[in-house]
Amino acid sequence: MVVAADGSGDFTSVQAAIDAVPDNNLNQCRIFIKAGTYKEHVFIPQDKGRLSLIGEGRDKVFITDNQKSGGPEAVPVDKGATVVVHASDIIFQGISFVNSYGVEAENGPQALALYAKGDRIAIDHCAILSYQDTYRTSESDNGRNYVSNSLILGAVDFIYGSGNVWLENCTIKINRKSGGWIVAPKHRDTTRWGYVFNNCTLTADGNPVETSILLGRPWHHQPQTVFLNTRAEVTIPAVGWCPHMNGLPKVFAEYNTMNADGTPLDLSKRINRYYRLDEKGDTIWCTAKNALSAQEAAQYTIKAVMEGDDHWNPQLLFDTANHPIGYITINRKKIPVNQYGCFERKNKQ
Repeated sequence: MVVAADGSGDFTSVQAAIDAVPDNNLNQCRIFIKAGTYKEHVFIPQDKGRLSLIGEGRDKVFITDNQKSGGPEAVPVDKGATVVVHASDIIFQGISFVNSYGVEAENGPQALALYAKGDRIAIDHCAILSYQDTYRTSESDNGRNYVSNSLILGAVDFIYGSGNVWLENCTIKINRKSGGWIVAPKHRDTTRWGYVFNNCTLTADGNPVETSILLGRPWHHQPQTVFLNTRAEVTIPAVGWCPHMNGLPKVFAEYNTMNADGTPLDLSKRINRYYRLDEKGDTIWCTAKNALSAQEAAQYTIKAVMEGDDHWNPQLLFDTANHPIGYITINRKKIPVNQYGCFERKNKQ
């Protein structure tokens, strides 16, 4: 199916195309989205799995809404996030998910661009844009999100939730000068890996070093987050993390964090002590790992974090060079696509 805002496709809205997919479809359904701005709330219910939504490019395809899930005008997250995914086996490529309230106001309250609640959700060459609570990850303890070559914009707890999430070669862009946090996870003890950032860049507009942000804070339970081979163009305060919220982290750690010039940062002052208050107001403390050795960092691989019990390999979803089955035409060029409708992109744009 083809979605085109100008009426040249099968549908003029993304939601109409999703609604047309048979419930509990057995084969991967491919929806190609032409360049345009689609002002709508998009909901993919649990019985609409096995979908590939392939956009013409994240700089050309925008799904946007402006709902808030906090403050006096709050609506539930399922209704407030611009795109909500309850289904599993969903692929997004070449799309920008936008909560225009967060982007334009550069202020809270929470205003989600994407809520990827299901399992086996793969996101490639996309943009997820807001300010507070931009991207909420899988709701189940070991639900999996895979994000590659994408841009995530925000300032306050803007990557948050549960599940195992691998972010590869992503640009994490901060739109607040100081006082923010990147992640706010709430992993339970049964979660195997948590959040893994690998080869990602932390940046901001203007002179990035003038922007300061902490890596995260523990929302609930026993959060896990590691940053591997991070290029920090912004300034990370020496302590690295916020010591208090409502959880006690298991792992809030880094390996080989570098500045913009590739010089390794001094991680010796990163905190490893965290606390929360119980129902009686008493303080409960914990100690969490704050740094990884090379041997420990090597245990974090896409295969280990993403395969689960069903041996899912999200990298194969975008390997059209080795698995082409057809072609699409973009800007008069024939581009090979694989069985999921995905096509190779040669750079981060």
